[in-house]
Amino acid sequence: MIRHLGASLAATLLLCGASLPAAAAQDVDFDRAVLPILSDNCFRCHGPDAKRRKADLRLDEEEGAKKKNADGVAAVVPGKSAESELVRRILADDPDDLMPPPKSDKKLSAAQKDTLKRWIDAGAKWGEHWAFQPLRKPPVPRAGNPIDAFIAARLDREKLRPAPEADRATLLRRATLDLTGLPPTVEEADAFLADRSPDAYEKLVDRLLASPRYGERMAWDWMEVARYADSNGYQGDGERTMWPWRDWVIRAFNENLPYDKFTVWQLAGDLLPDATIEQKLATGFSRNHPINGEGGRISEENRVEYVFDMTETTGTVWLGLTFTCCRCHDH
Repeated sequence: MIRHLGASLAATLLLCGASLPAAAAQDVDFDRAVLPILSDNCFRCHGPDAKRRKADLRLDEEEGAKKKNADGVAAVVPGKSAESELVRRILADDPDDLMPPPKSDKKLSAAQKDTLKRWIDAGAKWGEHWAFQPLRKPPVPRAGNPIDAFIAARLDREKLRPAPEADRATLLRRATLDLTGLPPTVEEADAFLADRSPDAYEKLVDRLLASPRYGERMAWDWMEVARYADSNGYQGDGERTMWPWRDWVIRAFNENLPYDKFTVWQLAGDLLPDATIEQKLATGFSRNHPINGEGGRISEENRVEYVFDMTETTGTVWLGLTFTCCRCHDH
């Protein structure tokens, strides 16, 4: 349900970065550690652009990186960094052999070179962009709140100690600001500090979730990714009536609308059988984009720009990746 959307996003980040068992944490993650090195330093000459590609070598695809050339040499030999041409080149002393070449103004750090070596020696396991990887629920490393458990496990790995527990006044202020966007009133502070029951904090959170201010606060982030505005943009920037959609988002959070409905209604609410006013109103998501009211504009050009902005926003919000680059580049 979307009431838990913020917590779910935080938990997802923790699962990606802090939930791996200690043994797995020592492995080199291709997507997070290796791909950025290759992309930043190698893809310009050994990537998807056939016109720029050198030596007929592709390092953006597993097959190309691990394929032997006519001389029986491969850039990446799984498990054998000493036999991998990639490692030989990044460690070369001869400027004519060194990669990236000095004239490229790119240079790998010692840590990056070590990362590539360790990755190859560990088997050179390939990966793909995180947006295309299925979500997996890892085992919780210890008892208690799962988020706290993952954080505690990561702190242990990094040999760090958690900060001391905050006092009750600080907890009140943090929770109130986080869930409503407003500081607690004096009366609310007095009531919470006077409540010594074991579930005082839980009751505080329940009260904040029941507040209409909760939906208003949660709508901030959604309105931003959806590119909400009360004006058209461009040169005139005249006002437009988008606030009904904004109010729908607020109601959706306050009524704890299930996330699947929250998604479907905004993308295709008007196409549902016997669509309600609320379902149609939700599709205002696709009307949040700049409108050019210039008299000399080309109508078809304006329409294409608008449709692309809708597509780009939808991809960014729900697919975990943007479409801006593929507008001009097929890779």
